[in-house]
Amino acid sequence: MDTITGKGNRLTFVFPDREVDCLDGTNSRMAGLVAQSGISIIGDDNRVTMRFDSEDSAAELLTGGGFMLIVKGNANEVSIGRVIVRCSPILGMTGMKVIVGQLPGLGAGVSRPASGCRVDIGDRVVVNGATLYLQEDNSRLTIGDDSQVSWGVDIWCTDAHTITNLDGEPVNYAESIEIGRHVWIGKDVKIGKNVSIADNSIVGWGSIVTRRFDEPNVVIAGIPARIVKRGIDWDRKSIGKYLATR
Repeated sequence: MDTITGKGNRLTFVFPDREVDCLDGTNSRMAGLVAQSGISIIGDDNRVTMRFDSEDSAAELLTGGGFMLIVKGNANEVSIGRVIVRCSPILGMTGMKVIVGQLPGLGAGVSRPASGCRVDIGDRVVVNGATLYLQEDNSRLTIGDDSQVSWGVDIWCTDAHTITNLDGEPVNYAESIEIGRHVWIGKDVKIGKNVSIADNSIVGWGSIVTRRFDEPNVVIAGIPARIVKRGIDWDRKSIGKYLATR
């Protein structure tokens, strides 16, 4: 895709020993990876920062076919930590798509820039198949460290269209989605605008989350989601491996 146009944009890769400005032309390997990647930045004064353990891990993410980043608008900030993105056609894992502004495929006559938005994705976040989408100016989305996102997941900080009262005033403003640290989001979950999910929680398969859950260590599930269990925690290992290492 490698579409990067506008003024004052920055795309920075942060490694343990250095930072690389991928748009200044001084690092040919990183520039080549960006050219092969699904990164598109259209607008002015956008800031994108991505953290990697090594150049090889950057190449794995950017050219593996499962990562897309689209920013269309001005003065947006995107920070992506050391994430693990998985693709599997057999299982339906589609990787991670982060979109600020224009959704792909809307046609040449549709333009939906978003400005002043912020996306923060922490370290050791595993994403198997999710779309993260912001369309409203000044909205924000965060996912904390050590979280895990299954596949078939939509995390949309927008309704995409306007709902009004009978006086024509909008009533569905989108402000934020806040997903805490060590949160497990199950398969086919949908998370809407102005939602909060607290640390160490689980969102059950097929749930639709439409409100804030500020209590940590809970299982939320259902349509719409509600708390179905309290006082829990979770681990990425299978039960057998977990018990063997206790």
